[in-house]
Amino acid sequence: MARKIKPPDAPPSKAYLVSFGDTMTTLLAFFIVLCSLAENQTGADLHTGTGSFIQALSGGGLPGRFTFDTSANAIVRDASSPLYIDENVDGPESESKATGTDDDDNAVRVINRDKDVYTRYLNELENLAKVERLPEVEGEVVFDIMSRYNPQPPLLNDEYRKAIAKVVPLLRRENHRVEIVVWATMPSSGAWLKASTAAATIHREIHDLTRLTPEQSERLTATGQTWKFADVKRPIVSIIVRKLAEQPTEEAN
Repeated sequence: MARKIKPPDAPPSKAYLVSFGDTMTTLLAFFIVLCSLAENQTGADLHTGTGSFIQALSGGGLPGRFTFDTSANAIVRDASSPLYIDENVDGPESESKATGTDDDDNAVRVINRDKDVYTRYLNELENLAKVERLPEVEGEVVFDIMSRYNPQPPLLNDEYRKAIAKVVPLLRRENHRVEIVVWATMPSSGAWLKASTAAATIHREIHDLTRLTPEQSERLTATGQTWKFADVKRPIVSIIVRKLAEQPTEEAN
């Protein structure tokens, strides 16, 4: 009797590739959604994150070298860095020194990029201009005027003149400041420009009407601003009176 021939072993099952492919597709879709929701769409943030990773690889090295003659390392070390549409004042950087969008190559970890850029901006601004700390305010009173001023100069009508006549004498005191705020009708550049022009005209009319001295005129300011409170009725003009805290005098040596 002939011996029964044993069938050959079945090849390894590749059914796992279905689940693996679905997982990779899901991850790809997930990262595509994340990239589409990002504020920066130029790829600069990705370049920033890969800069420190590239530096770590170039400094620490990698295990697992190949023994074949075709390649000495597990990765290609001399690949060119990707080019992104991002300002780079220092010219193109080599991959070994890639730090992303940072202007300085100090390899410092950046946790909050917006805060770091804002801090650098303040430091540069302090170097370009003299910055002094504003005096502390001890008290503040606001007078809101709901009626409109005259559409054509002179803008100050009787109601405005009476309100200003009550606060102008305070300008004779060195520790008092008066600010005239003309509120814009809507949050737009055109409305803000119109309010700022009206504020400058009101400041000039107050100066001509009261004949302030140069020192007193410096204590009076007028600005145009946008109203930020949707649940509070917007006044037309606000007169803000501030009393500054007394500054400690330094004793002479």
